[in-house]
Amino acid sequence: MFLKLVKSFLFVSTSVFITSTANAQNITRSFENAPFSRYGVGEEVNAINPALKSMGSITSAYADPYTINTDNPASYATLKYVTYEAGATMSSRTVLAGDQKYKTGAANLSYLTIGVPLGKNGGMVIGYRPMTNVGYTLNDTTQTLIGKSVNSYTGKGGLNYFYIGGAGKYKGFSLGANLGYLFGTIQNASLLQNIDTTYNNNSEFSKYSQTGGLYFKLGALYEAEISDEYTLRIGGTLALSQKINSELNDYWISHPSYATDTSGSDTAYNASKVKTKLTLPMRYSLGVQLAKSDQLLVGIDYTYTNWSQFNNSSFQDSIGKSAYKLSVGAEYTPNSTSLYKYWQRANYRIGFYYGQDYVSINSKQMNYYAITFGIGLPFKRTNDRIQTSMEIGRIGTQSSDLIKQNFIRFSLGISLSDRSWFQKRKYD
Repeated sequence: MFLKLVKSFLFVSTSVFITSTANAQNITRSFENAPFSRYGVGEEVNAINPALKSMGSITSAYADPYTINTDNPASYATLKYVTYEAGATMSSRTVLAGDQKYKTGAANLSYLTIGVPLGKNGGMVIGYRPMTNVGYTLNDTTQTLIGKSVNSYTGKGGLNYFYIGGAGKYKGFSLGANLGYLFGTIQNASLLQNIDTTYNNNSEFSKYSQTGGLYFKLGALYEAEISDEYTLRIGGTLALSQKINSELNDYWISHPSYATDTSGSDTAYNASKVKTKLTLPMRYSLGVQLAKSDQLLVGIDYTYTNWSQFNNSSFQDSIGKSAYKLSVGAEYTPNSTSLYKYWQRANYRIGFYYGQDYVSINSKQMNYYAITFGIGLPFKRTNDRIQTSMEIGRIGTQSSDLIKQNFIRFSLGISLSDRSWFQKRKYD
């Protein structure tokens, strides 16, 4: 039964991997107009279990026998049963720029994972998740020597991650790692169009970057019982600065024409299949959590990224030196063993996070914050659950003629675990 399950997941994961690769090559992804995704490698995607999202994403010290925490691979050693998880996120944002206002939204797959315990003190996980998302359409009107012109900026694509992770535990210490293939395609283009002259000299600039290479992340976790009821967890993660293979295609095309005559297009510059390296920055996180039996959990997390190490020959502008995120969250379960009162077994969660994004415009980095909440809905007489989370927040500012975005993200996930997959049946 177990081998069939793993084979089934590998088939589904491979299908997702191939489909995602094809989608990345063709730049076909559910579109959401996110202006800040124009910079760097796009807007980072928080593709984790909604159970963790709803607590402000306090993932560094989180470990649970029935929940896969892919942000800290050391937590895999805590898994007790084969656990299958999948989730999706639906998002809506309102973009405010000057006196203009518009709304946009999208729905996308968040993650697909399977966790497998390896004896009493080990575990492994196979998974897929999007890492960044690029999707924007922007227009800007400027005055030139020959009249008014419109600059149109568009971008599509993103990065994805297909990985395998493992962890081992000795007494209260756990160590783990994720190793996988980071891949994707990002296209950034701009079009300059004259709009009030008889002679139109329209210019198109397009950069098309394809990325693919190995990427790894380390995790550590320490758990200690400080009394009969209370357990303390301290955890951390580290992803070193890593270079990923990339291929750049860069085109500059001129489209000159008169109102009554078209003279054709001319390629002024063409750099095709240029081999480059995408240097991703070092990132670490630290977290502390205090749990009271199976009833109450509170925690705090801090994440720091050294973006001064980032290097991308195709999209390098408007990157700050660093970014950080501070998260706090809590979970309350009235009675996890209640047999007759369903809502006593549900998990109620709340959280908050605040941080500074890596995008820097006019020497001003964008701050963000959000409140989070959600509920874990248990299946009858099992540890399986439907997980939900809601994030309501803001990023950016309208001061200095910049852009502010209000966002709402609803995430839905399912966690399935069954100890019978590891037990030999006595009766058919």
